[in-house]
This record gives sequence, structure tokens and C-alpha cells, in this order.
Amino acid sequence: MILIAQSDERSSCERPISKCAQYMGVLVATLAAFSIGTYLSWTSSALPLYNTNDTLSVSDQEGSWISSLVPLGAILTVIPTGIFADKIGRKKTIWITTVPLFLCWYIIGFVQSKIWIFLARFVAGAACGAASVVVPMFASEIAEQNIRGFPGIIFQLQITAGILFAYSTAFTDSLHVIAILCSVAPALLLIFFPFVPESPAWLVMQGQKNEANIVLKHFRGIRYGTEAELTRLEFQTSEMREIEPNISDLKNYQRATCIILGLMFFQQLSGVNILIFYAKKIFDDAGSILNSSTSSVIIGVVQVIATYFSTVLIERVGRKLLLFISASVMAVCMFTMSGYFRFQSSHDLSSFSWIPLLSFAVFIVIFSIGFAPVPWLMVGELFTNNVKSVANTAVMCNWTLAFLVTKCFQDIVNLMGISSSFAIFGMISLIGTIFVSVMVPETKGRSLEEIQIELYGTQIRIPTEDPEQREKHNKT
Repeated sequence: MILIAQSDERSSCERPISKCAQYMGVLVATLAAFSIGTYLSWTSSALPLYNTNDTLSVSDQEGSWISSLVPLGAILTVIPTGIFADKIGRKKTIWITTVPLFLCWYIIGFVQSKIWIFLARFVAGAACGAASVVVPMFASEIAEQNIRGFPGIIFQLQITAGILFAYSTAFTDSLHVIAILCSVAPALLLIFFPFVPESPAWLVMQGQKNEANIVLKHFRGIRYGTEAELTRLEFQTSEMREIEPNISDLKNYQRATCIILGLMFFQQLSGVNILIFYAKKIFDDAGSILNSSTSSVIIGVVQVIATYFSTVLIERVGRKLLLFISASVMAVCMFTMSGYFRFQSSHDLSSFSWIPLLSFAVFIVIFSIGFAPVPWLMVGELFTNNVKSVANTAVMCNWTLAFLVTKCFQDIVNLMGISSSFAIFGMISLIGTIFVSVMVPETKGRSLEEIQIELYGTQIRIPTEDPEQREKHNKT
């Protein structure tokens, strides 16, 4: 009885007493993701307000640049941010990134100069790119292992919530008010983030074990036994120093690299960012049954709900099946919208004005449960630990494709018309279904070793996560 009592007391000391501090830390940090969402969808609410009384005159081409400068700026900061975060810390990097996310809203909303708007959108994009790297890094490092999926869920939800929020600001019909409202999220982050401790993983990397111990007790609970987690963090740090990732390592992962880059290609060229950036304009052109602002808000709500439920669906349905269904249904939605705009010019479709809204909503739902989360999930499932940091160049690829699609969309519309533009996106998604069928392996419920054998016919050396796993690995 005494031994059992001692064992129970010891285990209670090792278990976190409360996860509240972790949840609050993740929620505060991911306000940056909320801000990313507002910058992405601001154009939907704001661009239609230009060329009206007392506002700047903005041409279609200038509008395409205003939209695309955010992903263009993000391209430049993705890779340097990881290095910067390792040098000065995750917390300082996030706080520095938040400053331009806050200030750029007042330049965008109040300065009567297109050059300054272009510059502010570009700088904000650079901050968005940095935040897309360092915020998930920080959030995953402060969360304990049994809730490691929580930060990723919240990050995606915050982006979609930001998109919905920016759509909702369209009802104000004021560029100034939209900018002020959108600046609230980064302002809250600037105020509250200094009270969130630094990542314990980074503190261990810097040899600050005592500080890491204090931070772990803050996030896990005062009675939490930190020894085991500190040992694991020290081991991971030594592994990272022992195996320096290099871009040349990807030569051993040619098929995995092809799969990830292919999924990023079909994700961005599905046209999802076009729908997000130009939602209000598309509904105006389609003559939607509802007010264009109302339709945009409905789409935003649908996206938030679909993103939440996608986390449950991913754990129950195979990755490959989700990708296949997602690509095929997205193709159908794009072809439907293409057909609607094709016949709109020659027929009275007022009785069918609900079609664009329904197609848009179905597209967003199916994208949110398939091609939105699964490619990022598969980055961690196709690459071993020693090249996962190199594989994060997929983030830069993603932003690059987002820029190209957003910038070229207006040119394609001017050249071919909006109907043909949607048809092109539909064809790309249709090709994506073939790519998924032929190239993408099923990874759900399979070990990394099994996936490696299917892809390459052999197993690539896999660095293990902790000393106990490594000892077992060496014995086998």
C-alpha cells in the first residue's frame, strides 16, 4: 500500500495540474495568425471602396498588385525567420513581427498615396510570412505532447476567423474603420504577449536549463516534474546539432519532395486565394441572391466551421481519400461557376443566382477538410526528423504560388474572361485528382518506416525523438 501511494504521488507530480497556461499562451500567440487572415481578405472588403468619393483611384492592375504584395513580401522572410528565431528567441521574433502587422494598418487605411499602400502591404506580407513560421514553432514548443495537435488547429482557426472578421468589416463602407478594426488583433498581441514566457525548447538550446525549468512549471503546473521533459529537450537539441540539415539532403527524398511540392501546387492553383481575395467582387459580378457583403460573411462562417470539423475528420479518414475527394469536388465547383458566368452573358439567370454562393460555399468546405490541412500534415509524415526543417521550404513555395496566382488572375480575366479563368482552375484541380491517385501514398495509421519502404523500397535512417526510443532503435 505504501509503494502504491508513493507511486501515485510521484505520477501526480509528473502530470500537469492545468493546461490553462498552455491554452492561453497558444491563443495569444496565434493572434498573429488572426492578423494574417485579415490581411489576406482585406482586399475583398476594401478594393470595391476605391474609386468612390474621397478615395484613391485604383485600376484593376493596381488592385491586383495590392492583393498580391502580401504573399510576395511573405516569400522573402520564410527562410530567414527560422534562423532569426533560433538566435534571438521565439518570443522576441513574434513581438518584432507584430509591430509591422499593427502599424501597416494605419498606413493602408489613412495614407492617401498608392505608393505607401503598396509598401505597407509588402511589409505586412513580410511580417505575415515570418509569423507563419515562428508562431506555429512557438505554439508547438510550449504545448505538452498529448495536445501537440491543438496549436495547429488553433493556428488554422485563427486564420479563418481573421478572414471572416475582415469580411464582416465590409458593412462599415469605410476604409478608415476597416483598418482600425483590423488593427485590434495585433494591438492585443503587442499588449499581452510580453506576459507569455519564452519557449522552453529555445531556453534549453541556449543552455538556460534553470529558466527552462521555471517556464515548464508555468505552462505545466507548479507540481509538474520537469526532469523527464528537460532531458528529452536536451537530447533533441544535441540531435539537431549532430545532424545539421542541408538542402542537399533532399536528394534522398526526391519522391517525397515531388509529392509535397505537387500538393502545394494544386493547393494554391485550385483558386482558393482568388475566392478569398475577391469574394465580394465575385458576388457582385454574379448578381448573387444576397448582398455581396452578406454572402462573403456566410462564406467566412462556413470556412471557420469547416476548419474546426476538419480536425476530427482527418483522424478518421485516410489522407489520400480526403485529398482525392477534395480535388474532385473543387473541380466540380469551379466548372459550375465557370458555366454560370458563361451563360450569364446570354441568358437571364436571376432564378439561379444562388448557384455562385452554393458553389463557393461547397468549395470552401471541401478545401478546408482536404487540401487546406492535409499537405501540411504530410510534410511531417513523409520526411524524417533530420530534414523536416529543410522541408519547411514548402512554406516559401506556398507563398510564391499564392503570389503568382493572385497577381496573374486579373491578367487572365482580361485575356480570357472570368468564365474561362474559373474553368482553368477547375482543370488544374481535375489534374490534381490524377496526381493524388498516382503519386500520393496513404499515410494514416502507418509508421514512418513503412512509408519510407513504400516510397523508396528501403528505410532511411530516422533520428529518434528521445533517449529511450533511440536505445530501442539501436537494439533492433
